Amino acid sequence: MPRHSLQALTRAAVPLLCVLCSACQVPVSQVPPEPETALAVNTSALSVSSSYIDIRLRTGSGVSLGRTCGAANEVSPTCASSQASDFNHHWISPYDGTFTFSTQGPGTNFDTVLQVTRWSDSVPLGCGDDAAGTRQSSVTLNLAANQELRITVDGKGSACGLFQLDIIGVPSTCGPCNTPPSPCHERNGTCAGSTCVYTMKPSGAACDDGNACTVSDTCGASGVCQGTPMACNSPPGQCYASPGTCSNGTCQYAPKPAGSWCEDGDSCTSSDSCGGNGWCYSGGRVCCPDGGWLCNGVCCGSNEYCDGVSCRPTCDGTSGPIMLRPQCPIMY
Repeated sequence: MPRHSLQALTRAAVPLLCVLCSACQVPVSQVPPEPETALAVNTSALSVSSSYIDIRLRTGSGVSLGRTCGAANEVSPTCASSQASDFNHHWISPYDGTFTFSTQGPGTNFDTVLQVTRWSDSVPLGCGDDAAGTRQSSVTLNLAANQELRITVDGKGSACGLFQLDIIGVPSTCGPCNTPPSPCHERNGTCAGSTCVYTMKPSGAACDDGNACTVSDTCGASGVCQGTPMACNSPPGQCYASPGTCSNGTCQYAPKPAGSWCEDGDSCTSSDSCGGNGWCYSGGRVCCPDGGWLCNGVCCGSNEYCDGVSCRPTCDGTSGPIMLRPQCPIMY
C-alpha cells in the first residue's frame, strides 16, 4: 500500500478510537493530575457491583461513553424498576462543590436510570429517572472533596444501549454544604458568601427524628421532626404483660407474675396459670377429650379401664365401669 494511503487511513482511524475511549473526551491539558492512591476495596460495596471502570476526579462532558447491552445486572436502582444490564464507575470528587451527574448528552440513545451510591458501603445518595421530561437521567449532589462514589448507568425496565455520562461541577467556597442543621432541612444546601444555606422542608414532609422507637416521623410547621411513639401492645404470649416498652426499635415485654391466670387451650383442664417465665402451665384435669375415661387426673386409653388408682388394660378391648367390664382370667 502506498505510504500516503496508509497515513490517510491512520488519520481517519484516530477519531473513531477516541469515540470508543472515555479518556479521549477531555484534552490532556484539562485533566487534573490523578494521585496514585489505592482504590478503596470494600467487601459490602463490591457485593453490590464487582465490575466498574475508574473515572476518578474527571468532570465535564462525556467523561464516560459506553454501552450497557451485554453487561451484568448488578445494581437495583431505588427510583425505578429495572431488570436491565448496567455500567458502573468509580469516581472521586475533585473539590467541595455541587455536582450534576447526567446521561442527557447526545451520546445516550435509550431510557436510562442513574444511581449514585457511596463507594465505601453502597448507601444510596441519589437516583434519577426521566429528567426534565426526557427518557434520560440526572442526579445533583453536594459533595466534599475526595468523596468516593459509585455511579451506575442503568436501564429502565429492560432497556439498554449507548450512553454518555456527563459530570458538571460547581466549586463551593463554603465546603460541601451537605450537612443540614436538622432532619427538616433539605440535604443539599447552597453557598452564600462563606455560609451554607439550607431550604426548609415543607410541613408534613417525611423525616427521621433519630429515635428508633417512633414511627411516621414528619416535619412540623416549626421545622421540628416529630414521630409517634411506637405502640407495644402485641405481647408474644398471654403470660407477658402489656403494654411493653420500646428499646432501640424493638418492643420488650415483661413476663406476668407466677400464678397469673392463663388458658392452655385445653377445655378439660382447670386453674391454668403462668409460671413467671412467660409460659402457661396446665391446671388439674377435670375431664377427658371426646368423652374418654378420667382416672386420677389421667385419661385412660380406649382399651383401658380405671381401677380407681391407675389405668389398666381390658381383656376384651372395651372400657367402662368396673361392674360392666369382663374380668381377665387368672393365669396359673
